[in-house]
Amino acid sequence: FLTSAVLLPTWQCQHISYNLTRDYTVKYDFPTFRAPSAIQNMVIYEPSNVIFVAVQNKVYTLNSELKILSTLITGPWGNPECEICGLCPGKGPVDFQNTDNQVLVTDPVEPWLYSCGSSQHGICFQHKIETQGDVVLLGETSCLYSPEQNKPTECPDCVASPLGTRVVVVDQASASYFYIASTINATIADTYSPKSVSIRRPKSTLNGFDKSFHSLTVLPEYQDTYPIHYVYSFKYQKFVYFLTVQREDPTSNSYHTRVVRLSTEEIEVRRYRELNLDCRIQSKRKRSLSTMPKDVIFNVLQAAHATNPGAKLAQAIGASETELVLFGAFAESQQDSKVPQRYSGVCAFPLVITRQQRDSLSISSTDEFCFRTRGQI
Repeated sequence: FLTSAVLLPTWQCQHISYNLTRDYTVKYDFPTFRAPSAIQNMVIYEPSNVIFVAVQNKVYTLNSELKILSTLITGPWGNPECEICGLCPGKGPVDFQNTDNQVLVTDPVEPWLYSCGSSQHGICFQHKIETQGDVVLLGETSCLYSPEQNKPTECPDCVASPLGTRVVVVDQASASYFYIASTINATIADTYSPKSVSIRRPKSTLNGFDKSFHSLTVLPEYQDTYPIHYVYSFKYQKFVYFLTVQREDPTSNSYHTRVVRLSTEEIEVRRYRELNLDCRIQSKRKRSLSTMPKDVIFNVLQAAHATNPGAKLAQAIGASETELVLFGAFAESQQDSKVPQRYSGVCAFPLVITRQQRDSLSISSTDEFCFRTRGQI
C-alpha cells in the first residue's frame, strides 16, 4: 500500500494586546480607613485577623473590613484620657507631651502588642490582646519602666528615639528579646542615653528591661554628622535585619543604603555585619524617552517588605517560592542629600544570596571607629 502525508499549515490565534482584555470601566469598592493624622506604624495580628494602626497619641484596632474595633489613647502625656500614662511610676510633665508611636510590634509567641512612644524618653508598654467573641481588644497593659534603675546617663528602659526606632521581637528559650535600632543625635544621646543598636530583654516582672544588655552607639563626635536612618526591619531564620540609609562614610556627603544583620543565637552584638545594598537600572538598549538616564543608581531606600515571591517572579529572579525575598522601593537622591528625586525603582533581593554574601563579611575599619560598644565585641 502507498501512503501519503498531508501537511496542514500551522494556525495560531492572533495576539491580543493585554489592554484589550481589561475592562477599565469596572468600579471596585475597597474597604478604607481614613486616619485623623499621619499613620506612624502598622502591624497585622493574624491569629485574630486584625490590624493595629498607630497615629500620634492613639492606636486603633481594625478588623479585616478596616472598621474600628477599639481605640487606645497613648497621649498626650499628662492627659487624663491617657489611662496607660498613669501606669508608669512618677509624674508626667506639666505641659502635655504628645506621643509619637515610634514602635508597634507583636510578640512572636504570646498574644501581646508592644508600643513605644517618643514621650517620657521612649518608654514602652506591653498590651495583652484579648478576644471577646468577634471583638478584639487591647486589655491589660504594663508599663515597661522602673524609675529606680534609670537615670540620664544610663537608661535601660529608654527604647524609642524621637528620630525613629525599629524593633524586632525574637523568642529565645521562652523569653522575648528586643532587637532595637534607633536614629540618634548628640542632643538625644545626652538625654537618657539611647543606643544606636541594642539587644534587651524585658524583666519577668514587666516593670522594665534588664539592666545588663549589649549595644553599639555612634561615637559622640559623629552623632550629628553621621546620622543612621533605619527604614525597615525583619527576622529571617537565625538573623535579624535592619535596612538603613546613611552617608557612605563619616567624611562623605553622598548617601547609600545598607543592610545590617544581627544573629539571634547570641544576645551580644559580636556578629554585627553590614553590606551595601544597590538598586540600579543598566539599560542595554536605547530608550525612546529621554526622561530618565540610561543608567541610574537608586541609592536611598524609601520603603521595603520581605515576603515569599510568586511562581513567575521567583523564576525570573532565580529564587524559589519558599525563599524569602526582600523587596525595596529606592529613589535617586539629590546631590549630597538623602532627599529623593522624582524617579524611583523597585529591586528584589533573594535573602539566600544576601546571607551567603554576608557570612564572610566583617566590620570595616571605618565602622569600628564610628561605634562605641557596650559589652564585649
